Amino acid sequence: MEKVVFTGHRLFMKFPNLVYFEKRLKDIGCELVSVNDEGDEVLKAQVKDAVAVVLIARTLDADIIGALERCKIILTLSVGYDCVDVGAATDKLIPVCNTPAYCTDEVANHAITLLLALARKIHLILPKSRDAVWDYKYTKPIFNFKDKTLGIVGLGRVGRALVPKAKGFGMKVCAYDPYVEDDIYALLEVERKYEFDELLGDSDYISIHTPLTPETFHPIGAAALGKMKKHAIIVNTARGPIIDEAALCEALDRGSIGAAGIDVLETEPPAANNPLLSKENALVSPHVAWYSEESFEADMIDGMDELERVLRGQRPRFIVNPEIFGLKK
Repeated sequence: MEKVVFTGHRLFMKFPNLVYFEKRLKDIGCELVSVNDEGDEVLKAQVKDAVAVVLIARTLDADIIGALERCKIILTLSVGYDCVDVGAATDKLIPVCNTPAYCTDEVANHAITLLLALARKIHLILPKSRDAVWDYKYTKPIFNFKDKTLGIVGLGRVGRALVPKAKGFGMKVCAYDPYVEDDIYALLEVERKYEFDELLGDSDYISIHTPLTPETFHPIGAAALGKMKKHAIIVNTARGPIIDEAALCEALDRGSIGAAGIDVLETEPPAANNPLLSKENALVSPHVAWYSEESFEADMIDGMDELERVLRGQRPRFIVNPEIFGLKK
């Protein structure tokens, strides 16, 4: 039977039971091999003769990809694929695929939930009400959502799904995404910000929905945070390294921004002494924005449908390096 390697700590955390994957692979004459060891040499030995590598958040660099001799697909069971050296895979004409559509609504829902909870100061109210403190003065100031501006950074699937949710609360919506055409902004009735700094300065709330690339590593740092309104709330449900955590902590401590809702961190899982976890003006959730029972199932189905399609010689639906089809073997 042909070998399909599953690897990555987060994959096994997300899917502790691999029975569904094993059954689907058996149906197409493949066996699943789990590689729990995080050592590169162990992984290289296992993937050498594999026809597919399936992972979440496990680094697949040029050295490991160079060891692939029979691989027909690298698949991330996640929206993000920044852990894979796509250039090295492209050089070997290996398609890199992700599962970009399984949790769009969940992530948008989580982003708006963090925003609403922080703006209404629910994280401060609940401990007080448990202690029978029956007052509102300690919450001041709280503002209405109507006519406040939400700035969306990254107008892809999740950013677009967030637009009607925000408008339902009466918010005005603007966005910054230099890779999206004007007609998308017009269709969504979203104000286009051509300059990132303009979005930062004009927004009461900012929600981040970009992939992690060299271009999006730490664009939210001290300089960007310094351009935000003093009461602004920033939410990140995309990737941790998009925000410079040290700069964010400093801004929260100084009160130069209002609050932060964070579902992703630069290092996951975080150290117990990560200062962001204990800040009164921050809400941190454990990279859970993707999750619902429906999205859990959809991720498995979408991933295996893609894997089966490629192993049967068909073109993938969700390929991040489609240029391989124009290259000579």
